[in-house]
Amino acid sequence: MLKILVVDDEPEITQILENFFLRKKYTVFVANNGHQALEVIKKERPHLVFLDVRMPVMDGLTVLRNIRLVDKSIKVIMVTALEDNKTMQEAKALGAVDYVSKPFKLDYLEREVLVKVNAQLFGDLREELAEKSELIEQLAREVDNVGQLNKKLKRNFYQTILSLAMALEARDRYTHGHSERVDLYSKIIAEELRDNQNWLIDDGFMESLHIEARLHDVGKIAIRDGVLNKPGRLTEEEYEQIKAHPVQSSKILAPLEDMQESSEVIRHHHERVDGKGYPSGLTKDQIPVRSRIIAVADSYDAMTSDRPYRKALSIDVAMEELVKNKGTQFDAEMVDAFVNAFKKGKIPN
Repeated sequence: MLKILVVDDEPEITQILENFFLRKKYTVFVANNGHQALEVIKKERPHLVFLDVRMPVMDGLTVLRNIRLVDKSIKVIMVTALEDNKTMQEAKALGAVDYVSKPFKLDYLEREVLVKVNAQLFGDLREELAEKSELIEQLAREVDNVGQLNKKLKRNFYQTILSLAMALEARDRYTHGHSERVDLYSKIIAEELRDNQNWLIDDGFMESLHIEARLHDVGKIAIRDGVLNKPGRLTEEEYEQIKAHPVQSSKILAPLEDMQESSEVIRHHHERVDGKGYPSGLTKDQIPVRSRIIAVADSYDAMTSDRPYRKALSIDVAMEELVKNKGTQFDAEMVDAFVNAFKKGKIPN
């Protein structure tokens, strides 16, 4: 989840920005002066700081200099009530990515500023992932057993991938929170299968499903924004790029020996039980169970969310689509479990 720090000595400004970012489901911290801001930064390492230029005791430029000493990857947006080109030039020289003039409009923050910041954060995470992937592959070549790789390195690698998946969604308001919702719906389906249909599902199954649901779309980093968020009909070539993302997702996890099974689950979450899915054209029993669960959860969230090319479908219509396509696109047991959970009020509206 994107972490944002708002720094301003005017309580009205911090309140407005805090409420705005909370509505976007971001984690928000507030500081009313430079000293408080630096304490939060050292402890929480926010991804983005909205920083007032003119504050008593410690002004915004001084805070910015200190931020650069703590963590150069933190993105900083300067907030100013005065058009002071010299100050803004100095702020940019110190690494500020942009500035916002007071009074500002919240739709401008969403439409322009956050888009720019998310793109930069996404680029940073992409580079970090590439570096860690290369490091893990190098270590794997140097040891007999990949399982002996440093546990901390594995954990950091997983956290980087998870951050990358979240950044991927954060850059586009249409997919924001998608993987979290797919995780939730997948868990609900698995619990229904376990508790009411006598499936043998243990804690290990649930933990793997959680990881796979959160990372199922991470391969979309390889797809250009212009294709991923295209409002109109995709060309055949563009659609082939979209269809490649499950394979790309599985490749990202490939260096980790203990995630090989999860890599396969993610690879096949767009298969269809009638064999008309991708990338391998598998049929029902050939498709991993957790892939079949994620397929239902993923499709339901896609149908009930706005997309660049259409508005969200109603919950009732989405449920009808799942039922209509069970046994062809979706595993009937997974659909039935989801529908039963919905009837019991377990699916959030």
